[in-house]
Amino acid sequence: MRKAARALGLRPPARSVRVPRINFVSGLEDGAWLLFGLARAMRPAVCVEIGSARGLSACYVGLALKEIGAGRLYAIDPHTRTDWNDRESVDTYRLMQRNLRAFGVADYVTVVRDYSDKAAAGWDRRIDMIFIDGDHSYDGVKRDWELFVPHLREFGVAVFHDTTWDIAPDHALNRDDMGVPRFVDELRRQGYPVITLDRHHGISLVQPTAGGVPLVRS
Repeated sequence: MRKAARALGLRPPARSVRVPRINFVSGLEDGAWLLFGLARAMRPAVCVEIGSARGLSACYVGLALKEIGAGRLYAIDPHTRTDWNDRESVDTYRLMQRNLRAFGVADYVTVVRDYSDKAAAGWDRRIDMIFIDGDHSYDGVKRDWELFVPHLREFGVAVFHDTTWDIAPDHALNRDDMGVPRFVDELRRQGYPVITLDRHHGISLVQPTAGGVPLVRS
């Protein structure tokens, strides 16, 4: 079996995954392991994330790519003050790079220090997996979807963070201009397959084909 697995290029999963103890100050928390698992299972060639801050999601996706031994994450974030970063996560460029090195994944992550619309200009790579966690306004998250989803493969996955804020009881961080739940719910009502986990302020997985990809031959 081992010889056959090697011939097919298959690698067994790691028995344990050790990660450095770093306080990323992120609402994603253990949801980063979901991104790790998706990337580990999908074996993506190209991943994109919009919104990196200190690099929690980038480190865990990068860790999956490192285990696979292939693939690249493009981590897009201006690392400057915006309407959506907290006080501790304004100029995080060097801190993110330091965290990537601490995880040993810097060779698998390309840090794109720019806004998503600038990064999307001239984009020509097919995307297997995208994590959208940048501008949380309705117009902002819709723009990020419209900029990058045309590049997402048919069986690719878009992951949104902070999708259950509207239904969370008395959340201390609730804002009137939070638009992620509204936009993702619109996608759901338009027929895009959406699975939402009610953890870590809501994590939703969306397939980029309205109605879903047919699974039987017509």
